[in-house]
Amino acid sequence: MKILVNHNSAIPLYLQIEEQLRTIIKGEEYKQGKMLPNEIDLSKQLGISRNTLRQAINNLVNEGLLMRKKGVGTVVVNSAVCSKAQNWMSFTQEMKTLGIVPMNYELHVSWTKPTDDIALFFNAPDVKRILKLERLRGNQEYPFVYFISYFNPKIGLTGSEDFSRPLYE
Repeated sequence: MKILVNHNSAIPLYLQIEEQLRTIIKGEEYKQGKMLPNEIDLSKQLGISRNTLRQAINNLVNEGLLMRKKGVGTVVVNSAVCSKAQNWMSFTQEMKTLGIVPMNYELHVSWTKPTDDIALFFNAPDVKRILKLERLRGNQEYPFVYFISYFNPKIGLTGSEDFSRPLYE
C-alpha cells in the first residue's frame, strides 16, 4: 500500500489519507474483503498519529467502504451489501412513500453454505449454514426488484418465520 502525505499542505492530513485510501480500496490491489494494514504500522509508515489515521478510516467506515471487525482489523466492504443507515428505508416504506402498494411475487427461504464474503461480513467463519431469503417484489402490476437477504446466525431464526410480511416492521 503506497500512501503519501504532504505535511506542509493546507489540506488536513486525515483528508489526504482518506482520499488516497478511497482510491486504493476501489482499485485491484484491495479487493472486497481484503484487510488493511494495522493502524500502528500504517500510522508509523505515514509519520502521523493513530488518531489522524482513525479519523480517515472512520469516515470511510461511515461511507460503507470499510468495516471494522473487533479482533480482526479493518476490511474492504463488499459494495453489494452497503447502504447508508441514516438514509435507508425498507422497500415497503419506500413504496408506501411513493403511493405504491408493494407485493411479493415469489418468496424462497433456504439454508445455504455461506460464501467467504458472507461469513466475513457476519464475523462467523465457522458457520456451516446460513438462512437465505429470496424475494421477487413489485407493485400490483408487475415485479421489478429481486432481493436476496442473508440472516446473521446469531439471531436464531429457524426458517419457519412468516417472511411474506415486511422484514422491518
